[in-house]
Amino acid sequence: MNKGTKYIKIGVAVAAFLLCGTIVYAGFTQQLDIQGKATVKKSSWAIKFTNLQPVVKTGTATEVTAPTINTNDTKISEYDVTLTTPGDSVTYDFDVTNEGTFDAKISSITIPTPSCKGSGDNATADETNVCDNLTYTLTYADGTQLAVDDTLTSGETKSLKLTLTYLSSINAEQLPTEDVSISNLAISVIYAQAASSTSD
Repeated sequence: MNKGTKYIKIGVAVAAFLLCGTIVYAGFTQQLDIQGKATVKKSSWAIKFTNLQPVVKTGTATEVTAPTINTNDTKISEYDVTLTTPGDSVTYDFDVTNEGTFDAKISSITIPTPSCKGSGDNATADETNVCDNLTYTLTYADGTQLAVDDTLTSGETKSLKLTLTYLSSINAEQLPTEDVSISNLAISVIYAQAASSTSD
């Protein structure tokens, strides 16, 4: 056997080995499949005022105009009341209800300080004396203050209480000499979707 023939035989053997290895490698395959289905369920976002009760009056307080809940159930319309005697107050009880499918939480609360507008020669003093002796609060029915991050879960209702009070601690010298109008009573409570909890 000459060298040329030997090299040819070695080359053929190496080629055959490589071809055999390629065929064996190509013979091992595996297909992996993923199958499934999904559904997006119906859902809603609906935080509403409900169950507005008639005014509760203390002392000589009177109600000129009763509030109502608007057609979207998201606003209690402007009420109009009169306070005359120190110690007078008006209270409105109502509910906030989560009729949606998502849990909610309070993200912002704005309860303003009432503003007073007097008239006549003693207007400035009257404004100060009245506004210094007013309290304006929005609480839960048990008197607890509303707070950011308070939750209202889906289907839950919480009772609220809105109260305007002319304090009985005012003295005779502080009584207004003319009528004083009170404004800046608009309260805003914003609910946002609460973060969903996850489970393993």
